[in-house]
Amino acid sequence: MNRFLRDEDGQALVLTLICVGALIGFMALAIDVGLLFRAKRNMQIAADAAATAAAMDYLYNYSSTTAISAAKTVGSSAAAVNGFSSANGATVTINAGANSEISTPWHNSTGYFEAIVSQPSPTAFMGFFGIHAMNIVARSVAGSGGIVNQGCVYVLNPTNACPAMTLQGSFTVTATQCGVVVNGTCDSALQFTGGGGTLSAASVTVQGGANGQTGDSTPAPVTGVAPVTNPMEAVVPPDPSQLICTAPSGGTLTGNVGTDGVTTCYSGNVTLNNVSLAGTVVFTGNVTLSGNINTLDNNGITIVLSSGGLQESTGTTMNIHAPPGGSGPYAEIALLAPTTNTSTIEFDKGAAGGTFSGIIDAPDATLYLHDSGGDSSGGLTINADIAVGILNDQTATFTVNSYSESHPFGSPLLHVALVE
Repeated sequence: MNRFLRDEDGQALVLTLICVGALIGFMALAIDVGLLFRAKRNMQIAADAAATAAAMDYLYNYSSTTAISAAKTVGSSAAAVNGFSSANGATVTINAGANSEISTPWHNSTGYFEAIVSQPSPTAFMGFFGIHAMNIVARSVAGSGGIVNQGCVYVLNPTNACPAMTLQGSFTVTATQCGVVVNGTCDSALQFTGGGGTLSAASVTVQGGANGQTGDSTPAPVTGVAPVTNPMEAVVPPDPSQLICTAPSGGTLTGNVGTDGVTTCYSGNVTLNNVSLAGTVVFTGNVTLSGNINTLDNNGITIVLSSGGLQESTGTTMNIHAPPGGSGPYAEIALLAPTTNTSTIEFDKGAAGGTFSGIIDAPDATLYLHDSGGDSSGGLTINADIAVGILNDQTATFTVNSYSESHPFGSPLLHVALVE
């Protein structure tokens, strides 16, 4: 009997069986946890997509009286596309910050949307212990809230001209609310000529180099940065070949030009003399401005230069503002040109003045500002975001107040970001 009690044969087998059982248990637990993590990850993708889709829909349609409910519908649809809807047992809730529905206070304001997605996820081995499913929840918050791109002056330089941006003489360029971004690989992509001017901006960045009187810049230019693409490249100008374009009698237009909500097209070179503009007005030739150039009403105007340039006559007063956000594909854009237009847009000539409010999207064109005459009367104030091919300022006062900062929804320069 004592010998039997002292016999240790077979203990390793017992311990092995115990360890194998424990290992199998841990493996089963790991498999279930892995499955739950995978379900959580897929659900988070759906929640991120839902919040982003809702915020983007609201961003571009916020002026509609049903914008919030429409955005919620779009968010739910985005979750369904990613596999989570009531049809497969999921619960999707879209909350709007504008209605104080978001569960945390940091983004409980207009422009933000919260997506909460939940769904029971079945387990593989926990069912042996009575746990057949676990409820998984994913949450995401996205919105623009007036999130504006870094710059408001983009010199895109598609042909790699040198220089891409020239500041000459007693120029005054002020963009203290936003940044100046210059493409171009050469050492003088940003060229300062003379020592009598000032460039003041929130930031000045250049792909290549800055040359000349760089001390005129506050802050100093940061060189060697990565090039940028047109932040408004998704905007597609109207195609004149799809429109009925007429040549005005004598090549001159006066009085009211264009109609709210309508695209009007004029062919040939046109002079606008004492006009009030409305709607979307397309020009296939060169445009000359003279006298008083105004916006007809609060619905705004988008001027489209399909192939020609634009110039101001001496003494022109221009008071132009873009269509408001939510008013169509060219909302917040006051001046638009396709990438095929490499002409020159000339502002601030002579004693020109007034206010230009809206985005300028002319990514291959040259923006030319000149004449001290404009300085004596304050010049033309431009409340704008600008994307042009080349910028040339010769002694002109050029004040750029970021348009998107003061129009926090509807601008194509705003972007939606995940914030929670």
